[in-house]
Amino acid sequence: MALLWLSGVHAEAARADPTPATDQLAASDWDVQQSDLCSAALRQAEQRYHLPANLLESIAKAESGRPITAFSDVRAWPWTIDADGTGLFLDSKAAAVAWMRQQAHRHSFVDVGCMQVDLHYHPSAFTSLDDAFDPVANADYAARLLLDLYHGEAAGNWDIAVGLYHSQTPILAAEYRDRVALVGAGVLHGVLRGVPLYVRAIRQGTLRLALGGGKVALINVHRQPAARSRHPFTACQIVHILGPYLNTRRQSGECVQASR
Repeated sequence: MALLWLSGVHAEAARADPTPATDQLAASDWDVQQSDLCSAALRQAEQRYHLPANLLESIAKAESGRPITAFSDVRAWPWTIDADGTGLFLDSKAAAVAWMRQQAHRHSFVDVGCMQVDLHYHPSAFTSLDDAFDPVANADYAARLLLDLYHGEAAGNWDIAVGLYHSQTPILAAEYRDRVALVGAGVLHGVLRGVPLYVRAIRQGTLRLALGGGKVALINVHRQPAARSRHPFTACQIVHILGPYLNTRRQSGECVQASR
């Protein structure tokens, strides 16, 4: 996603030199203090819900991490917003809340805070925008969601639970586990190394589906889903919609017979 640094509510593109002369950054005490708000809240939530040590912080770095004192010093940032794939790092809670009140209605999907909770799929997670950006409340909700996934669909497997936190699509969940594993220095085990080119395209969010009449459908693969999948179509409805693209005729015939 594109990353922007916002001071107040005025955005400027953050164009870092890809080959910096030094790894050190001129971090202010404010930067360190703000990132520490996430770290403290994440440790507190891990202890409260008996999660593996550093698990939440590894996820948070993958979700809202930005360099603080050095390019290699990536820490979760509490005033982070992802608006339809564009990442925004604001300099304060007041600026983040102000941006949401002024701009959020223009976007379909908005993730917020240290753990980037998707407000579209989790509309009841917080009582207010102020609450959504509170590091303690944000980390607490994410911890409870992760724990529910661990005891539910993940069947007691933290790797699977972390993947489900991001997506219920296996490829996307696996890519996310890889990313968290890299950030977490071995907290989790990554999968899907050496994948085919088309899988990489899916993982990078570049998947395009050619349709009739020269049209192209863009598939957004970077959205955090709801905690539980809710597919609105039956198998026969899918056959009716995608019939010309399916490789099997038998299933299509069965649906025709069933409709009589």
